[in-house]
Amino acid sequence: MADEGGRHTTTRVRVQIHGREYPLRGDLTEEELRQLARVVDQVMHRISTSNPRLDSERVAVLAALNLAEELHRLRREYEDLLTLLDERTQTPLRFRA
Repeated sequence: MADEGGRHTTTRVRVQIHGREYPLRGDLTEEELRQLARVVDQVMHRISTSNPRLDSERVAVLAALNLAEELHRLRREYEDLLTLLDERTQTPLRFRA
């Protein structure tokens, strides 16, 4: 993120994830960082609720794998859409008479 003078700024925020507080810092806005933390917290909560015997480390690893799978799927869908768009823009339009 850049300020009005074009300088790089870093946002710092403290968030709660799975019952623990974490300091976050990044190029996103405070709300964006909080939203990312909420997503991770929700995934970890869902996993720990359905698997109450798992320790926090395993819950975190499973959450990371769940989010990585979602990212992989979304990237594949994005590439498919780009391919479709490319095919559509390179094919001349046919007019019906």
